[in-house]
Amino acid sequence: MDIGIWMSAARLEEKLEAADAGNPEQAWNLARWPSGLSEAGEHRLFVACDGVWRSYFRLAQDALYNPEDERTPFTILFDTRSWTPILPMPAKRFRGFTYKVPAITSATSSASARAQRTPTPP
Repeated sequence: MDIGIWMSAARLEEKLEAADAGNPEQAWNLARWPSGLSEAGEHRLFVACDGVWRSYFRLAQDALYNPEDERTPFTILFDTRSWTPILPMPAKRFRGFTYKVPAITSATSSASARAQRTPTPP
């Protein structure tokens, strides 16, 4: 299952810098649980930034739940070393998460192999 989130360029850069840190695992908090993530299989977290879809991370099998956090009790985890750039595709700003993410095709896979690790302006 794939889900998408919107993050600022500064936040994305922070996440990418963690790939070189001692603990490359990062987290993203959510107000509600994406039901698709309860299904078996690989899950990806697509990232939209500055008006375009930029990349995705592979999500960890584990997640966290904090019932004391009334605003964002769910936390998904991802390995920043799994950053996979994709061809930039337009994305309208949104809150929370979405299931409407780019389809990965051979064209986007080929482009991601040539893309830089860091985000580039649209």
